[in-house]
Amino acid sequence: MPRIIQQTLLLAVVSILLACKGNETYKGIRTAEEKHQYQVLNDSMQHLTPNALSLIQQQMDVAKDSLTWYDYYLMYGRHYLLTDKPNMFIPYAEQTLRYVSSLNEQTPRSRGLAAMAISSMASLHYFLHHHTDTIIQSYQKAYHLMMESDLMENLPDLSANIGDVYVSANDLANASKWYRRALYLSDSLALPTQQTLTYYMGLGRIYTNLHDFEQARQVYEMTDKRFDEMKPNIQSYFLNNYGNYFYFRKQYDNALKTFRRLQRHLLKYNAGQHFDMYLCKINLADVFLHLHQTDSARIYMAEAEQYFRQQQIDVGIYYAQTIRLGIALEEKKYDEAKSIMEEEVPAINDYNLISIRHEFLNRYYAAINDYKNAYVNLRKDMTSADSANILRQQMHAVDVLTRFTEDTIRLHHQLAMNEQEIRYEKTRTAFWMVLGLFSVIVLLFTLWFYRERRRKLQTRLEMLTLRINNARQRISPHFIFNVLNSRIAGTDEGEKGQLMKLARLIRSNLDISSQNYVTLADEIDFVSQYVDIERQLINEKFEFEKDLPEQAILEQIRIPSMLVQILVENAILHGLKNCQEPVKRLSIKVDYDKQATRIIIHDNGAGFDIRRTNNKRSRVGLNIIRSTINSINQENKKAKIRFDIINEHGCSAILTIPHNIHYPNL
Repeated sequence: MPRIIQQTLLLAVVSILLACKGNETYKGIRTAEEKHQYQVLNDSMQHLTPNALSLIQQQMDVAKDSLTWYDYYLMYGRHYLLTDKPNMFIPYAEQTLRYVSSLNEQTPRSRGLAAMAISSMASLHYFLHHHTDTIIQSYQKAYHLMMESDLMENLPDLSANIGDVYVSANDLANASKWYRRALYLSDSLALPTQQTLTYYMGLGRIYTNLHDFEQARQVYEMTDKRFDEMKPNIQSYFLNNYGNYFYFRKQYDNALKTFRRLQRHLLKYNAGQHFDMYLCKINLADVFLHLHQTDSARIYMAEAEQYFRQQQIDVGIYYAQTIRLGIALEEKKYDEAKSIMEEEVPAINDYNLISIRHEFLNRYYAAINDYKNAYVNLRKDMTSADSANILRQQMHAVDVLTRFTEDTIRLHHQLAMNEQEIRYEKTRTAFWMVLGLFSVIVLLFTLWFYRERRRKLQTRLEMLTLRINNARQRISPHFIFNVLNSRIAGTDEGEKGQLMKLARLIRSNLDISSQNYVTLADEIDFVSQYVDIERQLINEKFEFEKDLPEQAILEQIRIPSMLVQILVENAILHGLKNCQEPVKRLSIKVDYDKQATRIIIHDNGAGFDIRRTNNKRSRVGLNIIRSTINSINQENKKAKIRFDIINEHGCSAILTIPHNIHYPNL
């Protein structure tokens, strides 16, 4: 008879027997002895000790009440989460939750049991890569139950699990918040120091994703020194993250050593058929590929891909397909690479894996001289890279605010402790009242100082954000380096001229977008190069006119970089590309007088309509213009930059810049 059926029958029999016990005492809270016994067996189960399951079964046999029996029944089921049959855990969790729901009264102990069942189910769904929102909701439900249970010492681990889910969703700000909450709870509950190692590892994983490798290195080296203090599953987690750290630093030899170490560790604990082993193998395949050892890469990739497809793990399937593509490119098997690219690709949101795949796609398009798809793929890379850069900046800002909040909470906690001590030590009442009042004054002064400082830095922070967003408008040179450099010498004169124009445009883009402010002469020159490239793509009658003052005047006028380029790009994308006129016209006119400079970009398209402007890049461009102007105007009491859009015989975008405007520096 299958074990799961035996367990189900045993559950039914024992439940009846326990229900019939007239002398059963309904227990609302576990005793210290019961907690200790439970923790010892739980640690044995997580360490995969050979006799752990038989000991758990013995505790089920001698249980004196239903809650105790279900404690160990659920623990027995949770061991399946550490094997290659994690789905076997589901009946245990469902039966436990049915039992808790049947109770007439919920107590701290029953809530703790329910929290363990729900959080374990969330862990299973996380392993199977179900919807992130559902997993987070389950974990947070378990968290609130645990807060009202007698198992509050599990709150730090639960917080760290929530942090892991946010990391997988690339929400690093929330991930950092939950890991720091885990550290704070661990400190508040006075838990053993070694338990906090996994929380620091989580922060190390976040720092790696942020490419803050120095912070990550400090965390991992500190943790590695205490490797033997960790449980086997935490050791596996650490070695996987440590290997990824070396991989993203491109230290592939160290990454190989670390993943080999993980492989030996998993074999030591009989986890050769567990998910962690196949994750280790796909990582080994990726490292071998970067070390140009394609035979080894192909072997590990094949083993991992078969497992991921059997378990229907989308992120694993995506990763394996990507490695297969890389192997085909490394071996110059371009027909095989094309077949792999035509396979159905699971939808994932892991930025690192997407970046690896796009790197291989760029190599493929470069190899077959497919300029069009190279450009399309490059644009996707630009969007992903810019989003990642913005996320990193937001993460750093949230991290600072989170640390400040934690310090404030600790200060309030200390004040509460002081007040409690006052009640117990009446002879020191006056002293503690003065100290408490002084602490409150210091806290209020600190908050006032921080608020004033934040207000003064707000404009500079906005300008920094605008500078990051401005990078979204850059034209990346990577595909030029991958495709054009090897081909430019062998092309005919006509095509060579076009490629040289594109190369010059990218050089100009890098020069201008790296500066906060440029001369109007440089901006107009860059825009002229940009329009020259775009008019070739439109492939229709196109007239571009410039009405400018003399060069010396243009070189005296300074403006925020890329503003004119953004307006010209929007005019081409939304005004001219869909224009029905026989001749498409674009003009730039600069009016200069003693008070101000007016820059007018006019097209003969259908006019500006915010309802039709649904292009994400266009919205970002307009937001950059408005936010840049607002930030500059905040620094100027009298002189203000104006931005107007007028629909008349097409569309005119007008920038009016006073000569006495003051530009803030970052």
